[in-house]
Amino acid sequence: MKRLTILILFFAAGAIVPSQAQNSSFFVGGGGGSNLSMYAFTSDYADRWTSSKPKPGLNGGVVFGMEFNRMAVVMGVNFIQKGSKAETDNYRIEGDYVGYVKGRENTSFIQIPMLFRFRILGGKFGLTASAGPSFNIGLSGNSRLELEVAGVGSESRSGTIKFGSGINDTYKRFQPGFMLGPGMVMAVGEKGKLNFNLMWDLGFNAVNKRSSSAAGIDGKISNISTILNVTYTHHFVFGDKY
Repeated sequence: MKRLTILILFFAAGAIVPSQAQNSSFFVGGGGGSNLSMYAFTSDYADRWTSSKPKPGLNGGVVFGMEFNRMAVVMGVNFIQKGSKAETDNYRIEGDYVGYVKGRENTSFIQIPMLFRFRILGGKFGLTASAGPSFNIGLSGNSRLELEVAGVGSESRSGTIKFGSGINDTYKRFQPGFMLGPGMVMAVGEKGKLNFNLMWDLGFNAVNKRSSSAAGIDGKISNISTILNVTYTHHFVFGDKY
């Protein structure tokens, strides 16, 4: 009886493994969408910039990974526009003049997500939940400051945002973060899938410590983005002959 039980378990395992292989695939695709980004400030930065508003941007790129039944590892290389809008409180400038400053930053990144995804439901339609780290590489950026003075008018100034570790660089070039969010997936044909994703990208401190310490400023600035995108992926099922 013991030998019979072992044989039954052995053949059952042999039947399960091919079944799992049939539901496993390598996939590749691409897509894009839009996002809203803003900064979260602490310490001296929060004392100066008392309010922050989201700035719209675009995102797009390639996606690839491995899928194992309901689970998947999803990676990609994306171009994403980030930044923020911010304002100070009213403050006295000179004598009896009162004004405030409005700031706007536009930044561009290469974003590399590494996400673990779990699919709920099955068949041709499913819900997904994803989470994992993201690695953001700063490319370029620009800023615009506008001073509004009561009874006088406004004055604006534009500048370039630099990424790096030098004393004149505003932000780190490499900015890790953490992403999570829900999504939907739909089967398209025999090998394709359409994915609708809503992700929150929670960046860590982006400030370059060398330049902030030289300016005597303490605090953190974190990139936070709400990302909506649609991707199409083609799946190469394990066991198929190409």
